[in-house]
Amino acid sequence: MLLFGRLWSIAALAALTVAAPSRSVPRDVSADVLGQLTLFSQWAAASYCTNNSNSTGDGVSCEQGNCPLVESADTTTLYEFDETSSYGDVAGFLAVDKTNKLLVVSFRGSRTLSNWIANINFGFTDASSICSGCEAHGGFLEAWEAVAADLTSKIKAAKATYSGYTLVVTGHSYGGALATLGGIVLRNGGYEPSVYTYGQPRVGNKALAQYITDQGSLWRVTHTDDLVPKVPPATVGFSHASPEYWITSGDNTTVTSSDIDVIVGVGSKSGNAGTLNPDTAAHNWYLGHIDACK
Repeated sequence: MLLFGRLWSIAALAALTVAAPSRSVPRDVSADVLGQLTLFSQWAAASYCTNNSNSTGDGVSCEQGNCPLVESADTTTLYEFDETSSYGDVAGFLAVDKTNKLLVVSFRGSRTLSNWIANINFGFTDASSICSGCEAHGGFLEAWEAVAADLTSKIKAAKATYSGYTLVVTGHSYGGALATLGGIVLRNGGYEPSVYTYGQPRVGNKALAQYITDQGSLWRVTHTDDLVPKVPPATVGFSHASPEYWITSGDNTTVTSSDIDVIVGVGSKSGNAGTLNPDTAAHNWYLGHIDACK
């Protein structure tokens, strides 16, 4: 049963930030990993662009010019969705990328970030159907389930048509939460997706975070002191999976491999969690202006 917690303002959430030990020793990511993180940040960015959610069968593009790697590939949307759950809209698309031999599911983040943060609930719901002892954020799980059946059916058909293509699930912010939960369920169903999220909130308890970590398919990216990965707070039982790819460079800056620290440990208090001044501006810049189409 879903237990709804108190509603908190941004100011109240900021007060929950706890000082952490000094950050881990930086370990540079490879050029290949940086390239993947960049590519899929642009796929996540494309979910905010209305032209990718109003006409299935078109190429994926971004009117703000913030997904050039996606636009340069041979892409077509196979399925577009915009459903409503009691927690909020669930929107995005499934597309094929023939250039890179990918099938990509991209979940859109919230269009009204400040309202979404202010109204986020801290309630858990049973997720034992996913893993033993697991609990998930009730609203996020409900939102995934609003599109799960139809989307999974479309993915199954796409995998049959595009044999050998790699399935990737991505999303920014709220979309990252849906990508994480959806990715777990799809992997449990034998689809083996790779999941790339940007500025995602925590999605469940420590048991769920450990299960995601053990699956080894999540690339979770954070940026400096972005507020969103800090919610719902660890103080009420929520936890993040490991590892975290923490971008340490500022906004409007080209990210290099040495600007990304790899933070290891389920529920780590280093990386983004160890920053002391939660910021919403940092939420918009993930290897580019990720929500420019919003």
